[in-house]
Amino acid sequence: MKERVINFLKDQNRMLDMAMLFCIAVFAFYVNRDIEIKGLYMDDLYMWSCYGEQSFMEFVFPVGTSTRFRPVYWLFTYLQMAIIGNHVDWFVAFNVICNIIVAYELFYICRRLSGSRLLPFFSALCYLASRFAYYQIGQALGLMETLAQFFALWIFYLLYVYMNRPNDRTRAELIAEGEAVLVQTGQKPELSLRLVRSSDIYFAGALALYVLLCFTHERYLCLLPLFYMVLAVKWLREQRAWRKAWFMENRGKWLAPLLSFLIIMAIRLLSTGALVPAGTGGTEVTDTFSAAQTLSFVMDEIAYIFGINAGDNYLSALSWTETPELIKALVKSSVLCIGVIAALYVIVLLLESSERKKDEEKDGGDIFWRHVADSLLMLMFMGLCIGASSVTIRVEMRWVYVSYSMALIFACYMISAIGSAYRSSFAVDDARAADKGPAGKAAPGVLEGNIFRRMSLTVADRLVGPKVFYGIICLVFLAYCGLSIYTNVFYRGYFPNIYFWQDQQRMNSLAEETVEKYGVEGVLGKQVYILENTYGMSDFYGDTFFKVYDKEKTGQGTVIHFIDDMEDVPEDELRWGGALVLMEVPEENGYRDVTEDAYSYIR
Repeated sequence: MKERVINFLKDQNRMLDMAMLFCIAVFAFYVNRDIEIKGLYMDDLYMWSCYGEQSFMEFVFPVGTSTRFRPVYWLFTYLQMAIIGNHVDWFVAFNVICNIIVAYELFYICRRLSGSRLLPFFSALCYLASRFAYYQIGQALGLMETLAQFFALWIFYLLYVYMNRPNDRTRAELIAEGEAVLVQTGQKPELSLRLVRSSDIYFAGALALYVLLCFTHERYLCLLPLFYMVLAVKWLREQRAWRKAWFMENRGKWLAPLLSFLIIMAIRLLSTGALVPAGTGGTEVTDTFSAAQTLSFVMDEIAYIFGINAGDNYLSALSWTETPELIKALVKSSVLCIGVIAALYVIVLLLESSERKKDEEKDGGDIFWRHVADSLLMLMFMGLCIGASSVTIRVEMRWVYVSYSMALIFACYMISAIGSAYRSSFAVDDARAADKGPAGKAAPGVLEGNIFRRMSLTVADRLVGPKVFYGIICLVFLAYCGLSIYTNVFYRGYFPNIYFWQDQQRMNSLAEETVEKYGVEGVLGKQVYILENTYGMSDFYGDTFFKVYDKEKTGQGTVIHFIDDMEDVPEDELRWGGALVLMEVPEENGYRDVTEDAYSYIR
């Protein structure tokens, strides 16, 4: 009977998990419902042209022909283009699905760190609703940022797990404890026991992902210090007598990250001719770098994480100075919620620092130092990502997405630590009852200095037990999530202000007035004429735009021509139906089909 109950509860938990994951997926499609890609624009169109004109090897490994070397990303892009084919309108759905996968990853990591379901669920919703998703969803190249974010968060999690696993005992420890003996085999004394370190797989996995990540986007070369921070923590957690032995036995781990970094840089040098990654908008970091500007951009990114749009409209959709006062008040309220959680977490750290409690269930690990190390790992991750994306000429919101994701993970972690500390203050009730001092007072040393314990002695706190207190803290975080989702959805309404959005809308309109209206077969093989060219469309667009819709990737001769007047359209093409005529409609930021008017004109 007991086993049936346990199995039933497990099934219930699985069903709850599946329901949450389903809701996350539905929310992702709902919140991105207004974003469309019907025609490729700018970098997307250039990337497609490379896909359509180059071989697989030339596309994935463009040695000497590009300022960037991202073979992992280009491999996934090649697969993306192959899957989507000439169905351009599938790009948004494809990007949303990829972002859902990252949301599931975030849900998993937050759950592992917090032990909760509710907090990770709302964290995933915050992630999906974030205004930082504009590029990942609204451009075909958004796959690059999504893929990089996926790798980066897994690197953090694997290093986190590796850092918090008990150190494997060294050979010297095993020999000293009599669990292994030296035997003479040949000329070298060796251990008769082969040591297998189960934690090595996490470190090796993180390092492998680091290599993949650097060949997805070179910005993440900056994460190298995380490996050495984790190794330093592992070394410090070793007993003093065995630190030298632990270092020598793990020296390969100290060398591997640096060696991987040097190999990556050598490959970059051979493929691009440069070591320093290129900047934004065709600039070079070495030419545009400024320490003062970098510091300013760092502060801007921190502001973005807290919901404040520090950039101009063309970068942030709606700047903070133009944001309505109500939205500003809601953003400030969300910052206050996070501030309350952070303040309580600092109190927990201070109390643990004074008490230096030992957690017997974690191999005697010091809770305080464990929390410090975990916090340092998360803060360093955010700091490195922020710093790496602040050295160029501007800050784009898409670069803040990965730091924001880590901030959500950190918030879940802090809430879990606060709840654990509060619960532990109630765990000494039996000890207090059994160990009374004079006049019925509690004996010294029973957490009398713990602020949570002193709170529990009051009448008010007796009404707020550990579960209720933890629930209150969770409600504070849920309030933050609600405010964050609402304000981010508000900012999403101003996406058309972002620098590429209007041009993307024009390409969507061009596709609607041609391919969507007449069908692919009704357009390919014809000539498209557009009255005027105030939008500044280049010949590259004219030659390439309609090739995307052709399964053969040739466009069947369909080219865009720019004309000044209706009479410039060849009459013979109009008479046999071989031409489509459009005109620009600037007030609608698009195009209008005027082919019928052109027919009337020649009559």
